Amino acid sequence: MYKKFGISLLVALLIVSAFSQTVSAHTVNSVNPKAQSTTKELMNWLAHLPNRSENRVLSGAFGGYTSATFSMTEANRIKNATGQLPAVYACDYSRGWMETANIADAIDYSCNNDLISHWKSGGIHQISMHLPNPAFQSGHYKTQISNSQYENILDPSTTEGKRLDAVLAKIADGLQQLENEGVPVLFRPLHEMNGEWFWWGLTGYNQKDNQRISLYKQLYQKIYHYMTDTRGLDNLIWVYAPDANRDFKTDFYPGSSYVDIVGLDAYFSDAYSIKGYDELTALNKPFAFTEVGPQTTNGSLDYSQFINAVKQKYPKTIYFLAWDEGWSPAANQGASNLYNDSWTLNKGEIWGGSSLTPIAE
Repeated sequence: MYKKFGISLLVALLIVSAFSQTVSAHTVNSVNPKAQSTTKELMNWLAHLPNRSENRVLSGAFGGYTSATFSMTEANRIKNATGQLPAVYACDYSRGWMETANIADAIDYSCNNDLISHWKSGGIHQISMHLPNPAFQSGHYKTQISNSQYENILDPSTTEGKRLDAVLAKIADGLQQLENEGVPVLFRPLHEMNGEWFWWGLTGYNQKDNQRISLYKQLYQKIYHYMTDTRGLDNLIWVYAPDANRDFKTDFYPGSSYVDIVGLDAYFSDAYSIKGYDELTALNKPFAFTEVGPQTTNGSLDYSQFINAVKQKYPKTIYFLAWDEGWSPAANQGASNLYNDSWTLNKGEIWGGSSLTPIAE
């Protein structure tokens, strides 16, 4: 135990040193004032990436749904195609359509071991959930619910509320394991809320519902307070990520006290036509493409166009996270150009692998 703690502490100190040497005098604080020092340094470092002339957009990739498809396969696939490993590697703690007998069993954080290794060898990661639906015992994450059912989920005295609490407790257990290892997390809860395909979002295509929006904000804030205040998790960087192809991108915004980074989940055929960048950056938070990929999986998307569009139209971008399988850069065109562009920052370029030597400015 002592040896393990000593190694983790050394890694944390070296990482803090790496980040602190690469930021400007103006400090961008985490929304959690009690965030771990490494998490604060990472947040501040990320926020200042757009000030650089190059090495300013972290590359990323989705590793899969834990217990179902997660592995380091996608990272290695990108390495084979580009010679680079993604800086940000993502895991989903829940694949909500896995309808387990006990709803909390749909949460699995077995990807943590790989994520810890990824962090200690020069990477960062993003965690999301295709959250199971507490209106039902076994999940049904895509089943639409009424606003009254939504209210029941928010009420801790109801059966639905108790199911939500059980799910959040399991998620927090996984995040706690990462905090124990000194690992910060880009935490993206309740994504694509302005779409109609998740239970926590809209009930119809571009149908605005002010009550629904209010309920979403309450749910997001409940998750924030549970993770931060009740469970005392101080390693989370909170990411708000609506869908680029739907309206109401900022209507669901839970407030500046609850969000560190704003982003877009964007599936496109023309990278220059992605909608929402100006809306999201107007919230005065660092911006990322939290999930990207082609609209069709026929291998025709040229990811060279995407990085060029970032440089020309979305220059405040601090990271992108490409989806896997048929959406992957490795399954499309221009992957090498994307990961080897002068603006792109890959794993091992944040700090020098096991030596954790900070990259030069």
